[in-house]
Amino acid sequence: MSAKSSSGVPKNIRPMNARKKVGVSGDSKVSATRAVRQRKAASPRTHASLVNGNELIKKTNNLKISELVERLSDEILILLFSYLDAGDLLVAARVCRRWLCVSNDNMLWQSMYRRCLLKTKAGKDIGIPLDTPTLFWKKKCIEKSVEFRNSRAQANLNSIDPFTTLPKQISGNLQQLGVKFTLAFYDGRGTHHYITHNDCFYHRMAVSARWHSLGNLPDVSRLHSLKLLALNPVFYDQKGIACKNSPCQRSLLEEIPFSWSKLTSVDPIGSDSMVDLYLIHPGVVMAAWKNGGGMAFISANFHYNKLIDRCLCGTFNTRHVGSAGDSLSSIHGFFDYNATVELRNQRQTIWSQQFRNIHAINQPGGARYLDVINESDLYSHPPLEKPIQFLWISGPIKNKTEGICILDISVRDESGRITTSVSDFVKVVPADSETCFGAECTEVISHSSKNGKSTLVLETEADTKIRRVKSLQLCL
Repeated sequence: MSAKSSSGVPKNIRPMNARKKVGVSGDSKVSATRAVRQRKAASPRTHASLVNGNELIKKTNNLKISELVERLSDEILILLFSYLDAGDLLVAARVCRRWLCVSNDNMLWQSMYRRCLLKTKAGKDIGIPLDTPTLFWKKKCIEKSVEFRNSRAQANLNSIDPFTTLPKQISGNLQQLGVKFTLAFYDGRGTHHYITHNDCFYHRMAVSARWHSLGNLPDVSRLHSLKLLALNPVFYDQKGIACKNSPCQRSLLEEIPFSWSKLTSVDPIGSDSMVDLYLIHPGVVMAAWKNGGGMAFISANFHYNKLIDRCLCGTFNTRHVGSAGDSLSSIHGFFDYNATVELRNQRQTIWSQQFRNIHAINQPGGARYLDVINESDLYSHPPLEKPIQFLWISGPIKNKTEGICILDISVRDESGRITTSVSDFVKVVPADSETCFGAECTEVISHSSKNGKSTLVLETEADTKIRRVKSLQLCL
């Protein structure tokens, strides 16, 4: 009989899941040792590199990261930089002089050019010299990237929106390009303080940008000037999305002399219980906290007329000025116009309407008068959809200012040229007899600029309290 173990199972019976021990004979141990020695002899460099690598790790444990990076050769740095995109490569160039020299290597930028631009129309037309100088491929890559971006920005602009008489794709192109609007305050000590917009709202004829996180600004009494800039990314990925760390070109949209004491000494365009609103430039309003509390927010409007060129083709100190076009005389017969007028706040439309085939009446001095809505026509007085009020935010605080809104106007003549473009803040004021031309009315909105003058007369129905546009006149 077989002996039993302490568990009661015979010793010569092994469970199914038990692992069998395999013994190693003496001859097998000798052959295994011999195989290891043969592998080491066949690849002495590999064995030596492992030993040297272990010694290097022991030595570098006591070194700083900066010292390790400094010991890397230029060839290894170029290899590492080849995995970066264009934006990250330009960021690496600002670390130190050595990285700047390495990041300017033609091989890196030629590879970047082939990867990002070779398939585009801008990338195909390039002349390569036999002896490429330093920075050749870097300059070409940036130059062609800007050309590619500008061509994308002008895409589909020939298609006109029948309602606004403006190109359809302006707002879509600006958003796709990743254009950002930025404030640049100059404090008189040689320092610019930059603030990118917190909110941006695209409407039918204009875009509104808002800055309400102004806590990093110095004392407002030290600020001397203000620039409104458009920031345009240079590099994009293959899907057309701006690279995360892409450098941006800055294009000047407006430059405003800034003096806090002078700006707040004039009458505000509007007020509520918390802030006073000051019109510091056409289309730009600044809010000041009551009782000397400083600046609350800034809001600006930019009409779509030539906005793409203004955003892309200017510089930090120079605004883009397009061609003025041919001057038109009355003998050419351009008397009929199409106009689109909209009242809105930064988010919502209050009233919007298009008017076609408006006959112009010549006035003394060359001005032209357009009677868009006649007060005598009782059937053409459109109602306002929402109350006239300006909604604002500053940090966690929200409020609204009554009687303030934004007026957008686009007027196109028979030749298809935009003759008037307005996007500005306006105020509702009680109407007088002179403004109403002897008729009974309640309120009036008027706006004057170098592009002309516009007047809207509003009437409120006594029983329904509905506001209606009783008359609208434009003077070009």
